[in-house]
Amino acid sequence: MKKSSALAVLTLSVAGFVTVGSTASAAAVPIELCATAGTVTLAGEPAAVPIWGFGIPTTPGNCATATPSLPGPQLTVNQGDVVTLTVHNTLPAGSLPHAIQLEIPGIAFAPGPVDAPVGGTATVSFTAAAPGTYEYQSGGDAGRQEAMGLAGALVVRPPVAGQAYGSVTTTFDVEATLVLGAVDPAFNAAPDTFDLYAYRARAWLINGRPYPNAGITATAGQRLLLRYVNAGYDNTSMALLGAHQRVVARDARLLNNPFLAATETIPAGATEDAIVTVPSGAAPSPLGFPLYNRNLHLTNGPQTGTGPAPASGGGMLTFIHP
Repeated sequence: MKKSSALAVLTLSVAGFVTVGSTASAAAVPIELCATAGTVTLAGEPAAVPIWGFGIPTTPGNCATATPSLPGPQLTVNQGDVVTLTVHNTLPAGSLPHAIQLEIPGIAFAPGPVDAPVGGTATVSFTAAAPGTYEYQSGGDAGRQEAMGLAGALVVRPPVAGQAYGSVTTTFDVEATLVLGAVDPAFNAAPDTFDLYAYRARAWLINGRPYPNAGITATAGQRLLLRYVNAGYDNTSMALLGAHQRVVARDARLLNNPFLAATETIPAGATEDAIVTVPSGAAPSPLGFPLYNRNLHLTNGPQTGTGPAPASGGGMLTFIHP
């Protein structure tokens, strides 16, 4: 396998969205991830927010060359690939163990599970047997690690390019992966000792960013595949104004009876695939077709206190536009 193919697992930056690519033949695919500490800057927050994130080292085995991201880098493989996944744990020591316990619901590891203590490394293998959208996450420290940012999207592509699954009903022209998440900066500042009963998210994110963001590019008549990954702590309803989403799969399983929805709820930890045929004519907004959190988490910054009022027109919001 060429080095370029082995490393072609990172297809999403925290600031943008994915576009459709070609499908290669099945192969042995090595993936190396580093779990490490970092910070992110979020609109409306007065200071950088600490995170724990996954990153891919530019020098194999050297996590000093890996930049943690929120969410973790998107991993993309082809159906039938035999994936060898190596995880290095460089999280800081604390009062909790901080052992990385990597999981991909719907995929079995051999051997499994991944359990890498601080300063340690774990390697597992799996066959990408079924196409679809998956979430990889660390379930360590009773869910605190995922809340800190240790989660990301895994896409398994079928042999036919331009399809989400084996069925021609899942044909698409362009695609966007949307990792939904939330951040409570107070929790992120003290993840070992924070009382989770007091958790109050105030940053609502798509691909690690609140609005404003780059949005999703799709033109009238195109079939847009939305790959939802809910890496947040609660069920999240996403509404599309001016068009319908045709829900075709849940948790990487093709639905026998796809359905149209203006608003669709994605459970915490779940994935969902929906196809939107972009309407022709005027969009409901000068910016395009709004895709937003139906619970109206659409502000940036603190909701209470003595600081400035939260900025509206932010949060878990993006637009589909030409």
